[in-house]
This record gives sequence, C-alpha cells and structure tokens, in this order.
Amino acid sequence: QMESFTYSISHDLRAPLRAIRGFAQALAEDYAPLLDDTGRDYLDRMCAGAERLDQLIQDVLQYSRLGRSTLTFQPIVIDLCLAQVLLHLDRDIRSSNAVFDIQHPLPTVLGHAPTLEQVVSNLLSNALKFVAPGTQPNIRVWGECQNDVARLWVQDNGIGISPVHHQRIFGVFERLQNSDTYPGTGIGLAIVAKGIARMGGKVGVESEPGKGSRFWIELPRPAEPTHKG
Repeated sequence: QMESFTYSISHDLRAPLRAIRGFAQALAEDYAPLLDDTGRDYLDRMCAGAERLDQLIQDVLQYSRLGRSTLTFQPIVIDLCLAQVLLHLDRDIRSSNAVFDIQHPLPTVLGHAPTLEQVVSNLLSNALKFVAPGTQPNIRVWGECQNDVARLWVQDNGIGISPVHHQRIFGVFERLQNSDTYPGTGIGLAIVAKGIARMGGKVGVESEPGKGSRFWIELPRPAEPTHKG
C-alpha cells in the first residue's frame, strides 16, 4: 500500500513541476536581461532546483514500479545487457574519459531484462561518478559462475565506502557524500537492491575509503536443457 501511495503521489507531482519548470524557463529566456545579478542568481537556483526535484521524482517512480510490476523471467546474456547500458551512458563515459576493462564472456542469468539493465546502469553510473576530483575512472567488469548461480562484479577506483556503511547505502535516500560535489538522489543503490531482490538474487559490496569499491550482484543461472536419449 505504501508503494502504491508513493507511486501515485510521485506521479501527480510531475504535473505542477512541469508548470514550474516551464515558467522558470520562459522567465529565463524572455526576461533574464531585465534582471540584476541577484535576480538571475535566484532564477538559476529555481531552474536547478526544479531539475533536481524532477530527477528525484523519476527515481522514486522507478523504485515504486519495481514493487508494483509483474516480472517475467528469461535467460539474459549479460554481455548484450552491458552493451546496451554502455550505449546509454556514452556521453558520461566520454566526458569523464573513463577506461573500461570488461572480461568477456560474461555469464548468462535468469532474470527480467529491463530490470537487470537498470541495475547495471546504476552500478556503472556510480562507478563513473564517485571518483576523486581530477581522477580518470577505471572500471573493471567480470563474472563468475558457481553451480546454479552467477555473480557479476563491478570494480572502480573511486572514493570508496567505509565498512560501517556497506548495508546503509542500499537504503532509500541514503547519501554519504555532499550533493554539490556528487549529484544524485540517493535512490540508485536502493533500486539496485530492490531489483535484484525481485529477481531472487543478492547484492553486496567490498570497499574501504580511498581504495575504490567492488560491487557484486548474484542471480540464478538458467537451467541446463535436459536431453532424452
């Protein structure tokens, strides 16, 4: 019921927010030359605040949808999923001059393709974002298989996370860093944890401050086909 309520409220918030953004943009385009420096500063803050609120609402809607939607599972080739994610993140990758080391082939898992793509996208976005200023992101991706489960690892050279916060970071609105330095809504890893849980998997992290992070997700592998002789 709470997820349904959150979804409804978040959805309804977008209409007035669109009006606020629209009028703020019109004000900036048509009347900015008539404002003094203080007025333009207020207007810039208004536009930036509307953008942040819109992103927050979108993230809340994504998180709520994970609890409301029916997931149909099928075999997913993670190599293909990762290729789609890298395509979507191309602008961020280019702007940060990130270097990727991907150990192909990656495993095939049983899951919901759009949800897994969202999970991988959030993990890679964090790896690109949470690096020290002036640091070139170096991201390594590889997989492991053991019996009926497969594990995907995403390792970065970022700022790292204290072990006392390893569980906390997967909660909703949990932020460890200043939003001015590292923009975001604090929902990305909550979406990762929720999505993996809905697919019957597990998620975790190995990290220390200043030593980067190694996130992992674990999902079932598709059953091997049986051959009758």
